[in-house]
Amino acid sequence: MSEKPIEKLVFSGSDFKFSVAYKAYSDAFDGASEEKRASLNEAITKLHEEKITYPDFYGAVNAGEEIHRFHRSQISTTRKFAYRAAERKVDRIKRHK
Repeated sequence: MSEKPIEKLVFSGSDFKFSVAYKAYSDAFDGASEEKRASLNEAITKLHEEKITYPDFYGAVNAGEEIHRFHRSQISTTRKFAYRAAERKVDRIKRHK
């Protein structure tokens, strides 16, 4: 028995959110194994039929991959007067050691 290879599905993209999701699907589909392709086809079909939400779809597309989250550390600031006072204190301690 010869199985038919799993092919990429095509949808008419009138909705911007769906077209972006389709781009993510297309990129993931290109380098995926057969079983991953089947799950991707199922996910994009469900999204097109509005049976799943976009976060669920992206979770299915990125399943098994490492997720990179953007993290910004807090920037600590000081006022000019407080900075100069602290510098004078450090200089005074260094001078009299």
